[in-house]
Amino acid sequence: MKDRKVLVPLDGSPIASQTVTNLIAQKEKILFPLTLLHVLDLGRLSARGFPEVTFSQFEDRARQEAETFLQDQKQLFAAEGIEVETLLKEGPARETICRTADNGDYDLLVVGRNTEGELRNLLFGQVVNYVIHNVACPVLIV
Repeated sequence: MKDRKVLVPLDGSPIASQTVTNLIAQKEKILFPLTLLHVLDLGRLSARGFPEVTFSQFEDRARQEAETFLQDQKQLFAAEGIEVETLLKEGPARETICRTADNGDYDLLVVGRNTEGELRNLLFGQVVNYVIHNVACPVLIV
């Protein structure tokens, strides 16, 4: 059986945390390495009140925090004996997830969703719904 490429976008939300928990709980069924993706949208960062000379420092700090987040997620999987790779990309989350999945020849994209009422519809519509309708590879919603 060839190695399968599976992309798992994570954003630090409770939904992403639940996705990690669900994947770890299914570790006996995971036969391939996962790639954990975190998308940093620098365009959405608010730096109001910061002098322009420090904006690059602000961006650098955001990148460092994103790398730390990915390493923390990697450690959660490693503690359970699950091999993962990490990938940090910059850009708008919806488009960047789709582009990464399609250009990286991934066999599966795993995304989480909120299962709670109206909030579910709001959150589901923002990123996951866009991704479902715009990515070429199969999507597993957990």
